Amino acid sequence: MRILISAFSLMIMLSACGNTKHMEIKEADVSDIEKNRMKIAAPHSFAAEVTNINESISEADMYIEHYQNGKLVETIGPITADYTEENPDTLQFVYFENEEEKKKMSTVDFGIVDEQGSSTAASSFQRDVSSTQEMTQNISSAEPISFGKPVLIGSSIKDSNGTMKTSENKNELIKHKDALLYYVELHK
Repeated sequence: MRILISAFSLMIMLSACGNTKHMEIKEADVSDIEKNRMKIAAPHSFAAEVTNINESISEADMYIEHYQNGKLVETIGPITADYTEENPDTLQFVYFENEEEKKKMSTVDFGIVDEQGSSTAASSFQRDVSSTQEMTQNISSAEPISFGKPVLIGSSIKDSNGTMKTSENKNELIKHKDALLYYVELHK
C-alpha cells in the first residue's frame, strides 16, 4: 500500500512539473490594426514579448550593438525597467526606425512596456542610411529565455553590395557595412 501511495504521489508531482510553462520570448501578439499603427509610426518596427513569467524579475534590459564592417562601434543602452516592486505577467520590447531622406539619416528608438502601462524608453540615436540595400530579421518563433542571458530579438543590416543575407548567426550579420543587433536580457 505504501508503494502504491508513493508511486501515485510521484506521478502527481511529475504531471505538475510537465504543466509548468517556461519563460519564452516571441513576436508580440498584436492585432492587425496595431501593426498598421506601428507601420505608420515607422516603416521598420517590431515588438517582441516575454510570456510565462513564473519567477520574480528584478529588471529587464534592452540594448543595441551597432557594428560597421565587422567592428563594434557602439552599444546603445541598455535601457532598464525596474520590477523590484511588482512582477509583470508579460513584457514587450519594441523598436522602430524612421528614415529622414533629406538628412540621409534614420532615427532609431526602442523601449520596454509592461501590461500595467509602465514604459521605459531610450533616447533615440541617428544612423547613416546612405547604403543602398537594407534587410531586417526579427525573432520568428518562440524561444526559451532565462535570467542573465542576452537574447537576440532582431537585426537590421545595410550594405551597398548585392550579397546581403540575414542570419541568426551574429558573425554573419556583422560582416555587413552597417548592422544593428537588438538584444534583451532579464535579471532576477
